[in-house]
Amino acid sequence: MKIIAHRGASGIAPENTLAAFRLALESGVDGIELDIQMVDGTAVVLHDRWLQKTTNGLGLTQQINLNYLQSLDAGGGQRVPTLKEVFTLINGACLINIELKAPDCELAVLADIDYALKQLNFKQDQFIISSFNHFSLRKINQLVPWLKLGALTANLPLEYAAFASQLNAFSVNACIDFIDQAFVDDAHQRGLEVWVYTVNQIEDIQAMLDLGVDAIFTDYPSRALQYIQ
Repeated sequence: MKIIAHRGASGIAPENTLAAFRLALESGVDGIELDIQMVDGTAVVLHDRWLQKTTNGLGLTQQINLNYLQSLDAGGGQRVPTLKEVFTLINGACLINIELKAPDCELAVLADIDYALKQLNFKQDQFIISSFNHFSLRKINQLVPWLKLGALTANLPLEYAAFASQLNAFSVNACIDFIDQAFVDDAHQRGLEVWVYTVNQIEDIQAMLDLGVDAIFTDYPSRALQYIQ
């Protein structure tokens, strides 16, 4: 079972910052998950539409400029990084799950992935694009068919993982609150991996091992790695 650092090692460092990503890399994770918003046409690593959730700024991300964003404190003196800055830090050391949060961010993200493949030490299979916006995933699949997709769901669909198959996804990324054996078995029968968020407690880690899921997203990657090892 792969361990994916959820917004970096966000349980012990400000989420979606270079500090959180460095700690995740130091722990030896299989992958890092991060979130994308758009500011001034640039893909930036930030979870929320509103700045005040994780920074000392105010306002909607769509209504600010990049200079203002990069002047803000995202916790502990950390800035909100661009996606390209995070790629430069990770430099192929692990896989990256990029969750698309902003509308119309696909082309900017694809341009940064192209940069990472040409200028840094990444391989194609180290990227997975996930989103709750399945139209966005379909657009990615049409533009770059080789990119792995993670179809996100926060519920238990009536037809289990069928929606992910329809999107040509690599994985179905499911909420721990609703995951069960029937869902896992259905996804595996469709050739899909099952990645579960957000798994922080030891008892939940063991439950995911028992279900046979393929990866978990966790805020405490060191704890998870120590347990499964």
